[in-house]
Amino acid sequence: MITLTPDTRSLAVPPPASRSKRRWKRMSQTEIASGVLILIVIGCFVVPEILPLAPASGGSLADARLPPLSPGHLLGTDPLGNDMLSRTLYGGRVSFIVGVGATLIGLVVGGVLGMLAGYRGGWVEKVLGWIFDVLLAFPALVLALTIAAYLGPSLMNEIYAVSIFLIPATARIARASTMSVRKEEFIVAARLAGVRESTIVRRHVIPNITSPLLTFAILQCGTAMIIEATLSFLGLGIRPPAPSWGNMMASGQQSLGDQPWVVLVPGIFLFVTIGALNLLGESLRQARDER
Repeated sequence: MITLTPDTRSLAVPPPASRSKRRWKRMSQTEIASGVLILIVIGCFVVPEILPLAPASGGSLADARLPPLSPGHLLGTDPLGNDMLSRTLYGGRVSFIVGVGATLIGLVVGGVLGMLAGYRGGWVEKVLGWIFDVLLAFPALVLALTIAAYLGPSLMNEIYAVSIFLIPATARIARASTMSVRKEEFIVAARLAGVRESTIVRRHVIPNITSPLLTFAILQCGTAMIIEATLSFLGLGIRPPAPSWGNMMASGQQSLGDQPWVVLVPGIFLFVTIGALNLLGESLRQARDER
């Protein structure tokens, strides 16, 4: 008589200790990323208001090209004598305002359009899906550059230019999530019970697609800040003397050989911010997938 023994390796369930270890690692990543972001936001929006920092523009040429850790200039000065710490903190405000503003516009407009396409289906989904695909077919940077050049350099125009790229990407996530929720049994039961469509969308669809949209929005915020820095670097964003991380790196490239801190300081702040946003978004995505 032949006894068939199941392959226990294929039926193995990760031990509780392994799951706890992964959960603890993810929580640590989330806490670290959140802490870094909170510190940077406080530094950009709160510190300049409560500490007597040197002015971000209109510095003295007598203080030009001072290295980091100079008296009164913790991160040194640029070729015009402007304090690098002040300019970096004030420049971070622009990056956060554009990043968060463009992300919110993309989240609201793209979320509504994507939810409409996924819930209604039919020709509405086909038309909106075609529009999303056309917009996504353009390279993100080229599309943002074209819109920013047409609108002109300003803070609000930067937000509009970046949000045009974020809207179709967010809409596709919203459409896919809505199409998945639309097939659930509780949606079918609500329709059979005669619940109005607006009530179904408000009570059942929106709460179930909010989590993936918010996770995606955190990742998109980092992308928006990169595009903003690129626009400012190319002269299509905030113009000097108003600081932004992008135009600070652009103005400092002439002095990169003998004053590398002029480019490295805003570059490091941008790098750390984007890294923290990506780490936070990835941690939240993993937590959602495990649920």
